[in-house]
Amino acid sequence: MIFDDGLELRESCARCMADPADVESYDTLMNGCRIIGRGFLRLYSIMPSMNTRMVYSNYVGGGMISFNKTISGFSQKGKSLDEIVARYRVRDVKKLSLAIMYDDSNSMTAWWRIKNMGVRISEAQAPQSYAKVACLALMEGLGKTADISLWTYGSRPEGPFTANNNMYRQLISRNGSGGTRLDLALQSLLDVGWHRKPGTKVAIILTDGVPEVGRSVYAEDVLVNVKALDLLRSIMGSKVKVLYIQLHTDDSRRYKKCGGYTMKEFGEAIEKMGGLVMNVDTANHISDSLFKGLRQVLKLR
Repeated sequence: MIFDDGLELRESCARCMADPADVESYDTLMNGCRIIGRGFLRLYSIMPSMNTRMVYSNYVGGGMISFNKTISGFSQKGKSLDEIVARYRVRDVKKLSLAIMYDDSNSMTAWWRIKNMGVRISEAQAPQSYAKVACLALMEGLGKTADISLWTYGSRPEGPFTANNNMYRQLISRNGSGGTRLDLALQSLLDVGWHRKPGTKVAIILTDGVPEVGRSVYAEDVLVNVKALDLLRSIMGSKVKVLYIQLHTDDSRRYKKCGGYTMKEFGEAIEKMGGLVMNVDTANHISDSLFKGLRQVLKLR
């Protein structure tokens, strides 16, 4: 693609995670993400949706004269300049609200993969580095045109974080926090009333697995599977559009069954409810999929 989630940015992200006081790495990371975000914003022409309405007011030399309303006014109150009515076509920008739900489960990290999968990878090669760069690019690209809230979830949810309460630092600092309790994050979103925001609402979920408790107990995981799907259905019922991005990082997780679902089966269940599901190989550019998916989901009715 034209814009690259380069290794330098992911290495900067890993350094910032290890040392929050590393100003140079933070500046490199944010500048790079800003370039990616603005580039993809132009590439995919993501613009806030607009409503068009007609406004009528007294004629003061501008706009088109509304003959029907003017004649009606003349009939009721007599011919007068005060009764001449003008009409204007006005476009209102529809507010765009994004809820980014970032999977901070252990499997997103390098340390967990080294310990449990026997692979030697650096933190810059871990799924969390790809996902963080993509989220930061989206935040920087849409920061001035969208209201963005961030939730992170592992064994428990944290958030919502916004630009006013250290959203970037909260995202960068994550390094695995247990299972994949998407259900708890979705419940938190409902509890704070985010789904009742005005305008266009999009929930973006980035994950590398199926919602699960993390103890490999079938009965527990089935309950979490079902609860997450029920909550997604409830959120969509509140006119929230859902973009569900699955990071297909390796075959062992792609085809692993957690509770009643594999990643493919869980994604298909979301698609049947009307959500948009995108499967991403982290060796490719996740930011591209994130922006492309956002453009597609904004077109859904």
